[in-house]
Amino acid sequence: MSGKAERRKYFRPLDIFVLIIFLVIAIAGVELFRRDLLQTFRLHNVEPVGTIVIKRNIVQRRLSDRVVWDRLVNESPVYLGDLIRIAEISAATLYVDANSIDIDENTLIRIMRAADGQGLRIILSEGSLSLAAEEHSKSITLDLNGQQVQTGQGTVLNASVRDDRQSVQVNAGAALYISQSGEAREISAGALVATDTEGRQLVERAVVFTQPFPNMRYVKTGTEPMSVNLTWNRINLESGMLLRLEISQDSGFARITNTINNLNRETQARFDTGLWYYRVLYQNEVLGTGQLTVADGSGPQLISPAFNSLFIYQNDIPELNFQWARINDAISYNLEVSSAADFNSAQIRMLVSSTSQKISSLEEGMWFWRVQPVFPAVYNARGSFSAPAFFRIVRSAVEPNQDVSLAAWIASQTPSNVMPPGLPPGITPAPVAASQSSQVPQIVLNSPANGAQIAGLTALRQQTVFRWSANEEITSSRFILSRNANPLQSPTRIIPNPSQNINIDNLATGTWYWTVEMITVDGLTIRANTRSLQVMPILLLPAPGNLQPANGSRLGQTALSARSIVFRWAAVSGANAYNFTLYQQLQGSRRQIVNTRINNSTTYTLSGLNLLGRGNFVWQVQPVNVRGGVIEQSGNTSTSTFIIDIPSPGPVQIEDTGILYGN
Repeated sequence: MSGKAERRKYFRPLDIFVLIIFLVIAIAGVELFRRDLLQTFRLHNVEPVGTIVIKRNIVQRRLSDRVVWDRLVNESPVYLGDLIRIAEISAATLYVDANSIDIDENTLIRIMRAADGQGLRIILSEGSLSLAAEEHSKSITLDLNGQQVQTGQGTVLNASVRDDRQSVQVNAGAALYISQSGEAREISAGALVATDTEGRQLVERAVVFTQPFPNMRYVKTGTEPMSVNLTWNRINLESGMLLRLEISQDSGFARITNTINNLNRETQARFDTGLWYYRVLYQNEVLGTGQLTVADGSGPQLISPAFNSLFIYQNDIPELNFQWARINDAISYNLEVSSAADFNSAQIRMLVSSTSQKISSLEEGMWFWRVQPVFPAVYNARGSFSAPAFFRIVRSAVEPNQDVSLAAWIASQTPSNVMPPGLPPGITPAPVAASQSSQVPQIVLNSPANGAQIAGLTALRQQTVFRWSANEEITSSRFILSRNANPLQSPTRIIPNPSQNINIDNLATGTWYWTVEMITVDGLTIRANTRSLQVMPILLLPAPGNLQPANGSRLGQTALSARSIVFRWAAVSGANAYNFTLYQQLQGSRRQIVNTRINNSTTYTLSGLNLLGRGNFVWQVQPVNVRGGVIEQSGNTSTSTFIIDIPSPGPVQIEDTGILYGN
């Protein structure tokens, strides 16, 4: 009896009922999953009405008969009945019937068939969007809480639905506005219509941008910021009201980068790459907002094959992996590979959706390659090609069973340091990824950079540090420094087996050339590409001023009564001594009287006036900087003159001596 009681305790009617409920829920879940899966399969047989061409952050889509939201990506199709939701700090651009529709953050729309059964109707439940229709586009009807807006070919407009109002402004072309009561009127470019929830028209002060269009996208191919003209139409604004334009990096205008005041209907601003927000205000009242995107249309950095790299094969030509840096907003890339630097008859032209492409069809020889970013059709221009890089594919002439040293084999295959002929201007080495280093031993000259300039005093007073590194184990090396562009022809200094940091004292003014040569453990001799370094001339110190005696001074008996002359001048910054020289100006020549160096003083006293006498005199003072008894920096010389004007003695007066001459 106790066993039966235990079994009845575990199988109570309530337990069975709960079990049945869970089974029903599980079966229902499986059925919903099956229907959802079948619906996904059916979409492959349904013609989409548009495509997501650009997506930023979170964009979701829910099909008309689903309860599950899908996360959309670029190139996702959209269908009739789709409910599309744009999250905060997100955006999306749809391309529907040759109309580009930019949907802003916190926006919800549904795509439906229009009442005529032909066109499309977009219900804007909340948020805002911009629409730009091409010349051959199909008409689209916007539904804004019962108000209908029908677009035409070439129409550009912005529409929004908020809690207590809805509005539409036409930036270009025209649109047909149909109120809730059925009244229809045309909205022309530069006009704005705003209504409340009851359909009553609101009178507001505003500006409607006529240039650039909402969510305009530009491609910048140069290095400088783009100059963009901004024009707008004034709505209910008096002529004397001057406006202010603000440009920000965020939609909340917390990071305002530029402000332009005292505006009427237009201005011009410069924009670098990125997403930019702009608005026009009267005092602190926001009258109109917009945003634009500037994409980097310059060619991407090429990663591999690296600039002037070498690929050696014996039997089968290697498969090469072309890689380049990603460009924001680019949807694909044009890859060109050519045996000629002008790319007029490129052997390979292909559109690549990623940032890499493997190619195995190239033959032996020298090859050039470049990449061009491709942007969606909503951008106003094309990107430019990157500066090309080149590489070589070489078949080894040495068979594996031949008795040839590794050094001789690699030396025969090492690429030349000379650039190949016919290169177009602007070819510069592409950045090399660490995994794409050369296939032969290398020496890397790290610093100073090629063509670097060093101030003359810095090179004289401090050690110049040369740094290098190697990717191979070495048995010996030497550092070579020369005035000759070919350092091996006439080396000025050779340091055997240096460390990888070489300190050189007192590097003189002029152009220097340096390189490093090494021998690997395999006996291979490798020399780095020669680098140049320019030590700039040491600038002259300025000439002293405020010389006393002043130029042209006349020194008479009174001035010389102290039996000395004191020469003075103003101190010169950077000088710690002065060369003083005094001359007497003679007929056609000068006689040097004093030549001395004065340390840490700006005066010189001449006491031996007996050396002078009457006449014209010239004195000079030159600032210098002296270290260890050696002049390191000279200066410009100041010159002054003076005249010693002492009256000459008159004839001697002899009084009567009283001498009597007698007979």
